[in-house]
Amino acid sequence: MLEKKEKMVMLLLSEICTEKKSYLISADQIAEFVSQKYILSIAELDEIMVSLSKDNFIDVVVSDGKRGYFYCILLKNKGKTFKKDLAKQKRELYMLGIRTLCITVFSFLIGLLLKAIFS
Repeated sequence: MLEKKEKMVMLLLSEICTEKKSYLISADQIAEFVSQKYILSIAELDEIMVSLSKDNFIDVVVSDGKRGYFYCILLKNKGKTFKKDLAKQKRELYMLGIRTLCITVFSFLIGLLLKAIFS
C-alpha cells in the first residue's frame, strides 16, 4: 500500500508518462505538483522514487547536472495500471460500504420481525 505522498507522485507520473516510453522530469516539477497538498523536500522525493522503484512501479535514473536535478522515468506494467487499480480499489471500498449498510438494515428488520413474533 502506497503512502499519500507516493500516491500523489504516482498520479503525476502516470499522467505524464502515458504518451512516451520514458520521460525526463525535474524534481521541481514533481515537488510543485505535490505541494498542492503536501510539503516535499528533494531528499524525501528521492526516498519516494527509490520506494516506487523497489515496489516495481517505475525504473528511475537520477541526473544532477548544471541545469538542475532530473529524473528519467520509465513506467513498468504496475505503474501503467496504477490509475485503474486506484479506481478499482475505490469502487471496492464503496461496494463494501454499501454491502455493510444493506446487511445492517436487513439485520435490523429481522430483529424487529423476531421481536414482533415472540412478544
